[in-house]
Amino acid sequence: MREVLKEHEYARHTLERYTDCHLKDFRSHIILTNFNRYVDCFCKKTKGTVRKAQFSTVHVPDMDCTLINFGIGSPQAALVMHCLAFVDGLKSVIMLGMCGGIDDVLKVGDFIIPSACIRGEGSSRHYLPIEFPAIPTFAINKFCFKTVKEMGFNPKSGIVYSTDRRMWEFDKDFVSYLRNYRIMGIDMELATLYTIGYAYQIPIGSIMLVSDMPLQRRGIKSKESYSEIYSRYMETHIDMGINTVKAFNLRWDEVERTLSSEW
Repeated sequence: MREVLKEHEYARHTLERYTDCHLKDFRSHIILTNFNRYVDCFCKKTKGTVRKAQFSTVHVPDMDCTLINFGIGSPQAALVMHCLAFVDGLKSVIMLGMCGGIDDVLKVGDFIIPSACIRGEGSSRHYLPIEFPAIPTFAINKFCFKTVKEMGFNPKSGIVYSTDRRMWEFDKDFVSYLRNYRIMGIDMELATLYTIGYAYQIPIGSIMLVSDMPLQRRGIKSKESYSEIYSRYMETHIDMGINTVKAFNLRWDEVERTLSSEW
């Protein structure tokens, strides 16, 4: 009779199945993203080994880093984070994602280091009660913020709303809610990533690119504007992730000291 898998065994098997990689291939620092173009760009910049699968990956042993494209949406975010929780030696996770800008202080091409997320998606409630806030790990966010500044950009910080609803832009009541509570941006995964990171003590932060301003006139992302986002900002965004991981490798003792006070 086949032995019943325990949670950690099932999570590891699932990660191997979805990535077509062995557990030993995964490095200490993980970069998450939603885009195939990011996978290709990262691979080109790092000369890493790419594996195209349901979750495409690039492993870069010299950087002690793995990039994973897990797809789009809260359930996919929950799956990849739950699996990563059982990877031995994991030190950090950084999300390089895109979000819609809500606050009018933003413009397309700005970078946000979110300070917290509103849990408007459905997956995170399976990990922590809804009253728990979805927050990143301060030690990781600190280095993300520093990297963006050192690269000559002025990162914004604020609250992001995570939703599992598409076409929300046409719901007047929801749009009013976003405006009234000074929400900075909107995405589909961050609250899930942060919540599971907290539940499993996975150090996680993010650098989010403002890809559109959906509440402004003609501000909703189109096929043409989406292509322009890639051509103008993708390489810079990838460099931010790479430089943050390099900073971790150089100063991990400092990160660990901050982490010990957070957990």
